[in-house]
Amino acid sequence: MRISVDVEANLPDTLRGPEGGTGSQAAREELGVIAGAARGLSDVVRIERIVVPADFDAALAELAPNRHAGRASSPAATRKPSSALSAPSAMTAAVPAERGWVLLFHPGIYGPEHDAHMRYALYWRELTRLVNRGRLPVPLRDAPGSAPQGRHAVLLTAVSRLFGEYDAARKAWDFREALLRKVLRQELSERARTALLHAFAADLGHATSADARTWLRMLADDHARSGDTPTYLRAVRPLVMRLSLALSHAWATLDHFPDMAAPGAELLHRADLPAAARDLHAFFRNRHVAGSPDMAPGVELLSALWQGFGLRLADGPDGLTALKPGD
Repeated sequence: MRISVDVEANLPDTLRGPEGGTGSQAAREELGVIAGAARGLSDVVRIERIVVPADFDAALAELAPNRHAGRASSPAATRKPSSALSAPSAMTAAVPAERGWVLLFHPGIYGPEHDAHMRYALYWRELTRLVNRGRLPVPLRDAPGSAPQGRHAVLLTAVSRLFGEYDAARKAWDFREALLRKVLRQELSERARTALLHAFAADLGHATSADARTWLRMLADDHARSGDTPTYLRAVRPLVMRLSLALSHAWATLDHFPDMAAPGAELLHRADLPAAARDLHAFFRNRHVAGSPDMAPGVELLSALWQGFGLRLADGPDGLTALKPGD
């Protein structure tokens, strides 16, 4: 299947591509490398187009006008149109289309704050996220009007997302290293190395945030006093997930760049993290090395991590609930 590569943005002529092109042609050359690799994954995920729009937000609104209506949650979402987005961020988005996915990349990644080495990892991470959506277990959403997802489904969905991020980061770096070493005959740029360390420091800051721990304790105290579980869950679940994502990203950096990340590793080990964090980290590492999509053993590991953060999920008579201290 042919993958269309469209660079609609006017990019600076200072941009240089791997084949010598400049400006927008340079971006087409870079993206052509990814398109070629993506064709080899067509039995897992189909990419219809790769686009660098002139206006990222406008293109996203046009391709996915109902993007806030909820995300698709079945592997079938990789094979048919849907209003859902795959892991959108400020710089990338993947939108289901009629014959596959459309990958969008913000024209800002071709500015002075980024270089080609940073972009190669970004391209491949977004593609791997899509692959992981199809291969990692995510329970189907219940039909409208039926009972909401229970504890196991919520935890399985979360651990799949967290491992998917860990795995995508490491595979993106693997791809970049192979490309630089075997094809371009280049060493990792200083800019890409610096960006990696800055991102790692940010992940460490989020994962070890004392303010987040304080806020979690305050929410738990309010829950114990009020017994208002729905309000508690709405507040605490996004916070706990953000902490878990920061840990997942930090673990990927630690495992892939142990020498570069050594100072941060010491900080993470000294941090007041739940003991279950090390077990979940080891689980992610082992699953990545084995290439296994079996996330079932990770459900209780993630549950233990979240209990360490103060969140104890349970199945209640009306669906998902959270236990209070002493329950």
